[in-house]
Amino acid sequence: MRILSVTIIPPGEDAQWWRISNIAKILRLEGCEVDIVHYIVKGYESHKKLKEMETKKYYKDSLMVLSPLSIPFKHFKKISKQNYDLVYGNTHAGAFFSILGKLTGIPLVFDMHGIPEEFLLVNELKISNVHKFFLMKFMDSAALRFSDKIICVSKTMIGYLHNEKGVPLKKMTYVTNGVDLNFFKPMDKEKINNMKKQLGIENKFVFGYIGYFQEYQGVENFIEVAKKIGDRGTAFLIVGGEKESKENDIIFIPKVPRAQIPDYYSVCDVLVLPRPSHIVTEVAAPTKFAEYTAMGKPILTTDVGDAADFVRQYQNGIIVENNHPENLEKGMLEFLTIDKDELIKMGQNSRKLAENEFDWKKISKNLMKCLEEAVTK
Repeated sequence: MRILSVTIIPPGEDAQWWRISNIAKILRLEGCEVDIVHYIVKGYESHKKLKEMETKKYYKDSLMVLSPLSIPFKHFKKISKQNYDLVYGNTHAGAFFSILGKLTGIPLVFDMHGIPEEFLLVNELKISNVHKFFLMKFMDSAALRFSDKIICVSKTMIGYLHNEKGVPLKKMTYVTNGVDLNFFKPMDKEKINNMKKQLGIENKFVFGYIGYFQEYQGVENFIEVAKKIGDRGTAFLIVGGEKESKENDIIFIPKVPRAQIPDYYSVCDVLVLPRPSHIVTEVAAPTKFAEYTAMGKPILTTDVGDAADFVRQYQNGIIVENNHPENLEKGMLEFLTIDKDELIKMGQNSRKLAENEFDWKKISKNLMKCLEEAVTK
């Protein structure tokens, strides 16, 4: 099967690109020929990022800087000249700009990473932003309508699209965010002890958060609780911010290269997912959750989305009602009362969860079934 994977973002290290590149990788391992095309919108944020990047190493992928109006026609021309079996639209924009190409008879699969309402969590709905939000809603509606198949990252997303937007269940396929189990895995004790010593948190029970700091991640409340708990033999490791600092036993580390992330996961005794309840967080499938579980760590999570359901099923952590500081604090203090053997069991259950649910090799089966159904439709 020859596939054209479409995105409007440049290559990078964010979660969006990580999913796109991993999907392409596993499809190639399944014997598919996959080309990735980046339709970079001229003047937009992705164009500015592209100018700052070293893109030569992505020579195999196609980078095109175009105006929004010219992208659909450029895409139509591209797939008309080449013999593709399927177009794989990444996110709403990737699928939307690929719709015109359906006139060639080539099926379109829409990988729905998230929903448009995420825009409202990241940006204030000012007059200058209103048109952007409604444009995203239009793109969402068109992509859902004209795609042959829709790939959803969570089971909650499937329920939401079916119940709220009337998308037929048979049109959707569950393909969550996977994880490389050979890269994210429990580290040996010696390495963990050395890392803790470097950070100055030896003999501390460490709660950790590693990821982005958008408002919908709930990191601010986690930090508030860390400051409140004080010295109870605990330390807090927060990785992904802008500056490096240490406030008592709260350690802030700026964003680190992906290769170093397992090192920081390893020093944590409990990994925290402090997301607030919102339709955006309910339907999401945080990449960090899959990584948390692969590292074999107990997890403290709010009662949000698939993550909470998985923790209930696998008994690999503690779920708190919401991300209000008092609830996060209650959950952390409960962890401090759990004996070592039970914590070890939780960690083992986390790894089992990763192996059962987030192994890319297993996820690829659902993905390939979806694409084959789209092609033979």
